[in-house]
Amino acid sequence: MGIDNDMRAGADWTAAALTATGYRADFSPSSLWEIERFLSTEAPDGRPRPRGLLGKDLNTRVPMLGGYVGEVIRRRLGGAWVRDGDHAALDLPGGARIRPVQQVMHRLATGAAGSLTAYASAVGADPGPSTPILQCRCCGAVPAADAKFRAVQSVLIWISYTRSPGPFCRDCGTAVFRALQQKMFTFGWYGIFSVVAIVALLLNWTAMTKVTGLAAPAAQPGAAPVQPMDAGRPLLRRPQVLAGILAPIVLLTAFVIYAGSSAP
Repeated sequence: MGIDNDMRAGADWTAAALTATGYRADFSPSSLWEIERFLSTEAPDGRPRPRGLLGKDLNTRVPMLGGYVGEVIRRRLGGAWVRDGDHAALDLPGGARIRPVQQVMHRLATGAAGSLTAYASAVGADPGPSTPILQCRCCGAVPAADAKFRAVQSVLIWISYTRSPGPFCRDCGTAVFRALQQKMFTFGWYGIFSVVAIVALLLNWTAMTKVTGLAAPAAQPGAAPVQPMDAGRPLLRRPQVLAGILAPIVLLTAFVIYAGSSAP
């Protein structure tokens, strides 16, 4: 394997490691804001935290971060990794040569003056503006999605509406979704507003698609451990839900039989 394949493989490993610790590392230019956040958390003032992720093997991990930064740029602009003295460099289309590993070293040494996002923007891989990081409102975990769930219960002319806005992590979102769906399956069918409950059920299923694709919840880097909600049993393994589905069918069947037997 040459230097080009080595740097690409190393960047893939780095992205997986960052993702596992709660950072978004999807090789998009905007993910460089996450690298900035990682460095600000793990090496405030340029000094690695003794027990942090950069507290040991710094001489190995800095080049790996530089490889990720370079791969973000290469995947956006093209180019190839080459050996440049003791370090790897990236040759871009048009003949420019950049040195992302040295830039990460510069960022550690100078802080904001060595901004990685400004560096990428200068060569044409603009990360765009920084976006706020969503945290689960229930447990504080990341990643989280801005999903909203609701429940409608209807009996005769009575109606009750419950709304639960996010953001939610994967586990807390699943727990809230299942709890509110159970409410509607149990008491959503017995009033004049039943159609509203059906709409709410469908809206919840749509909102749930934002949650199911999230990675496992994790604490913000440097924060205390999180305790997501217990999602509980799947809906079709809950007796209340099964009873709520069967009860209207039984009642409707009984009404049809009664109506048929009472007909002249």
